[in-house]
Amino acid sequence: MKPLLRYILISLVLITIGYSKADAQAIKTNIPLIVTGNPNIGVEWSVGKQLTLNGDILWAPYLFKKNEEVFRTLIGSVDFRYYINPKYYYTNDLWDGLYIGPYVMAGNFNIGLKRSDESKMSYRRKGWGLSTGATIGYKFYLSSRFRLDINAGVGYAHLQYDKYQLGGAYADYPLERKKTKSYWGPTKFGIHLVYNIFR
Repeated sequence: MKPLLRYILISLVLITIGYSKADAQAIKTNIPLIVTGNPNIGVEWSVGKQLTLNGDILWAPYLFKKNEEVFRTLIGSVDFRYYINPKYYYTNDLWDGLYIGPYVMAGNFNIGLKRSDESKMSYRRKGWGLSTGATIGYKFYLSSRFRLDINAGVGYAHLQYDKYQLGGAYADYPLERKKTKSYWGPTKFGIHLVYNIFR
C-alpha cells in the first residue's frame, strides 16, 4: 500500500476512535464474507442522538499454488450513520431502523485469476484503491443482544495498479505500471450479524 494511502486509512481509524464517546458499543461481522472464508470485523459507536460511527475491516487471504492464482485484499471503511425515525433501546445507547450517511473506503489488492479460455493470456493486477459515496441500510432487531444490519453503498472508486502476466518466467515483472481506473456505481454491500456489547 502506498504511504499516503496507508496514512489516510490509519487517520480515518484514529479519528473514528478519538471522537467516539465510549468504547465500541457493538461488534459485527459480514455473514456472506465469513461464509466464503474472508475474515472481517466491524464496530459501531453512538456519537449523538440518532448518529453513529461505523468502522469495518476485511481481509481476503487467498493464494492458490495451482496456476499461481491469487485473490488477496485488505480493505478498511468508515461510515457516518444518521438513523431516520429510529427505534431506541435505552440500555445500549444504539439505534435500530433505517439509516443513511457518507462513507470512505481504502485498501490494497493483488488479484490474478486464470481465464477459462486457455488460448488467452491471464493477468494479475496489484495496487490500491480509494472510494467514497453514500450508504443506506436497515438494522433489524433480533434480540436484546443481536441485530441484523443490511446495507449497500454507491459512489466513486479510483484504482491504481501494476499489471503482470499471471505465472511464468515474467510473473514478477510489470507489463504496465500505474494504470488507473475510475468507477461510478455500487461499491459495497453487507449483511452483518451485530452483537451489542451493552444491552
